[in-house]
Amino acid sequence: MIIELILQDLKHNQLILGLDRLNLDSGYCHFLGILDLIQRLMGVQDDKMDEFSTTYIAAMQQSLEFPIPRSGEELKPLAMECYKHLKEKFSG
Repeated sequence: MIIELILQDLKHNQLILGLDRLNLDSGYCHFLGILDLIQRLMGVQDDKMDEFSTTYIAAMQQSLEFPIPRSGEELKPLAMECYKHLKEKFSG
């Protein structure tokens, strides 16, 4: 479930930043709150949120290296890698 949420956020991020690159500046108008949801699902404490966000946002930035896909399946390995890093750093 968390990997699917990350995947959806990666796709959303690609589209929003793509619009920003076209000077349509919509990046801050369409916040989904998926990062906060994943934080709660993984049980990450608030005092770890800055580091958690940095790790998560790094994956979002990597999504820009991929062509914008129709289905998003091309981003699944990146979503899985992001989850793996988050789990290693912040689980338990």
